[in-house]
Amino acid sequence: MAVKVASCTLAQLFSDESITSSEGFKINGELAVPEYQRPYRWTEVQIQKLLQDFKYYQVDYRDCNGNEICPFYLGSIILHQQSNKLNIIDGQQRLTTMALIAYLTKKFKNLSLRYKAPESQQQIKHNLAWLAGQNLQLNEIDFTAIHITLVVTNSEDEAYRFFETQNTGGVRLKGPDIIKAHHLNVIDKSMPNKTRHYAELWEGLNDINPIIKLLLRGRYWEYLNLRKALKDPSRKTMPLHQQERLMVDAVVDEFSPSATGDDVAFGRVTRTYLDNGGEALMQPQVGYELRQPLNSGANTIRYLEYFQALRHKYLLKNHDDETLLAFDDFYHELVCKLYGCAYLKQLFDASLLLYISQFGQRQLDIAAKKLFRVVYSRRVSNQVAVKEKSIPAFLKETPILDWIAKSYTSQQCFDLFDQFELNVNPDGIINAEKSPTKQKSSTKQDFINKVINAFDLRVECDVTKAEYAQEFGDRFSQHINLLGRR
Repeated sequence: MAVKVASCTLAQLFSDESITSSEGFKINGELAVPEYQRPYRWTEVQIQKLLQDFKYYQVDYRDCNGNEICPFYLGSIILHQQSNKLNIIDGQQRLTTMALIAYLTKKFKNLSLRYKAPESQQQIKHNLAWLAGQNLQLNEIDFTAIHITLVVTNSEDEAYRFFETQNTGGVRLKGPDIIKAHHLNVIDKSMPNKTRHYAELWEGLNDINPIIKLLLRGRYWEYLNLRKALKDPSRKTMPLHQQERLMVDAVVDEFSPSATGDDVAFGRVTRTYLDNGGEALMQPQVGYELRQPLNSGANTIRYLEYFQALRHKYLLKNHDDETLLAFDDFYHELVCKLYGCAYLKQLFDASLLLYISQFGQRQLDIAAKKLFRVVYSRRVSNQVAVKEKSIPAFLKETPILDWIAKSYTSQQCFDLFDQFELNVNPDGIINAEKSPTKQKSSTKQDFINKVINAFDLRVECDVTKAEYAQEFGDRFSQHINLLGRR
């Protein structure tokens, strides 16, 4: 494997000139955007920042005669040399934006970049119209004064290794962008005629960040891994939401497996023995298991497609299935409208997807309510609001995801949920119903009131806070435990 590094101007790159690397090798070829690259997504926000940088450069880094004092540095560009093409691995956003400016100013005759992704095409049209409609002095941009560093390799794997570790200006590389490139790159090697198909499939998933984060939680929040991580801080845990770099690393580690193989869905199969001595096979759900091992290429892409479809149907109410009316009413009218419970909802949603991937939508409304009592117990057992970092500790004591994963039937799963003991801490309870005009409610009390109304619980108000907490917990648990009983 050979890596060539060269410093050049943007004018040299866009003019299709031969560029000499630091080791004396020649770099030449036509710039190309592989189908498996992420779409062009820069908006006027990033373009304005770049143009502002150019403006400052014109003032601060040129003498009174307009001569260059020092070059404008646009950053590094990673390219993969493939025959007579230079595939852009990193730097597409910057190069495309500069190519649009070059097109409008007619500075380069032979510059050509082709984009097949509909998202890229729409963004290019939008940005061209925006640039043309602004009172900008684009002709003053000197491409001979814009310097870049080229990193060129003849190995795709090495190019993507560089790609995954880059953090250049503009739109930060996100985990989904990296895993898309990884898997489409694998498909391109094994099934080159299918690359476009899977690239279009990926684009059809739209915003995939929410489902990836839910799946990541479902796969990371596993009892044995949690126990080891809590004992040894050096072990990997689920990153907090503000740890953006660690979140990208976790996504890449989990959804960019090195193993290649078949597209395997570990759907559960049960075998029933008949009275006549025969046997029958029944597969209650045909799909992927949330925690199943993944292979690079089509397997992971199909896995993400499957769970994105589940999220759209059940969590975003994108369906016309009348059998889900009871679940929809509970989930969208109660769970989605609770305040101060965002981290618990992340756990609740991950648990729902795990349940659905194993048992389908049979008794889903009952499962959701039983699951709710356990997950949202943190809202009433805490004196203060639930913090994100408290979730792993809760799951170490109450491994609800593991309860679902190890159950063979939905009833077995319900039994595990019902065995959970709900404790309600009276601290933070105001019981505003006793004197609504004199007392200000609290987040905790608001939550309890909404649960009482949603489940039509009859809780005595004219009692002490401790008695009120005990009665609420008892009546809520009794109501939930009766659900699904024959």
